[in-house]
Amino acid sequence: MAGLLRDVKVAAAISIWVGALFGVLGSMLIAVLCLPHPLAMSWLTLMVALTLVPLKEETPGWAAQMTRTSLRLAVEYNSMELRIEDPMALRSGRPYVVGYEPHSALPTAMPMVFCEHSPIVPPALKTVRVLATSACFYCPVVRHLWWWLGGRPASASVMRAMLGRGHSALVCPGGVRECLYMEHGREAVYLSNRTGFVRIALQYGAPLVPVFCFGQTDMYHWVKMGAPVIPQWLTERIARTIGFLPLLMYGIWGTFVPRKVKLTMVIGKPIEVPKLPEASKEEVQKHLDHFIEEMEKLFERHKASAGYPDLQLTVI
Repeated sequence: MAGLLRDVKVAAAISIWVGALFGVLGSMLIAVLCLPHPLAMSWLTLMVALTLVPLKEETPGWAAQMTRTSLRLAVEYNSMELRIEDPMALRSGRPYVVGYEPHSALPTAMPMVFCEHSPIVPPALKTVRVLATSACFYCPVVRHLWWWLGGRPASASVMRAMLGRGHSALVCPGGVRECLYMEHGREAVYLSNRTGFVRIALQYGAPLVPVFCFGQTDMYHWVKMGAPVIPQWLTERIARTIGFLPLLMYGIWGTFVPRKVKLTMVIGKPIEVPKLPEASKEEVQKHLDHFIEEMEKLFERHKASAGYPDLQLTVI
């Protein structure tokens, strides 16, 4: 009985962040379908009102405690192992651009490490902010939860502002578009044409840090919606418009609670870059190629010891 109660407690804590997203969107859809019922009108009015509540930089004390507890339980639940290839190379007080892969169905492993309230966040990256799809910050309730997790809207202006203040920025370069190329049994990362994060890193001379999380893709079962009826170019356009790719995804018991899989997150050695406020296209491409090369090497060095000796990485 004690074990069951603990499992329920852990599931509830972990599902706060993901469950809120599905719960709020689902409830709003049901409310729209029930219009003009008074309860539906009241619920939608409340949701709209909550989107107007301002996001404050400082996390309230009770929210910080809730975040710390849920992240601690999540780390334990997934037996998270953090590997830093060169801890001495990560220096506090210096901004970095962290490139995280893979996106997978939902990159829920990111805040387990890259959040100031995480029990295992590296000291040099304690000020890192996770750049998430802007659509999440228009969603009531979710916008505050993800803000407390250290999330910020993914945009060039936000990223520049963070680096300008000396804070580090974490971005998943492939973003939601990477979901289009997901396949069971392999890892696919969409990096070949993602020059934006490299260009901004060069503008501030912020080192690029490759990060790969083994096991992330196995946290959820997923089925791509629309395929093969809807062509990929249209699916891609929909994803870019709404900020996420429509997926049928589920974890344990068919819910949004992620599967209990071991996670191994590896932080590679920072890649030094020059400070080039006006970097040429060729210069940006050169450093992107270097980043991709280091990501591939990072993957190959650790895949066997992480429990995935036969896993292949495809760079698209």
